[in-house]
Amino acid sequence: MTEKSEKCVLYDRACIGCMECVLYDRACIGCMECDICDLNPDKICDNCGKCLDIKDSAVIKIDKILLDNNEE
Repeated sequence: MTEKSEKCVLYDRACIGCMECVLYDRACIGCMECDICDLNPDKICDNCGKCLDIKDSAVIKIDKILLDNNEE
C-alpha cells in the first residue's frame, strides 16, 4: 500500500491508507480498535513494544575453544 499525503477523512492526521481495516476484511469504519493496546485494553497504543517480546541482548553458547598449538 502506498503512502498518501492528503488528510484522512476519519482522523485528524495524514492519510496512510486507513480506508481499509487492518484487523478485519472490510473497509475502515473508524472504530479505533486497531489503536488499542494489546496488553491493556483501557490504553491507546503508544508503540512501547512490550507486546513484541524483543530481547535487548543476545546470548552465544560456546561449545569449545580451539587453540593452535604451533604458535609461540
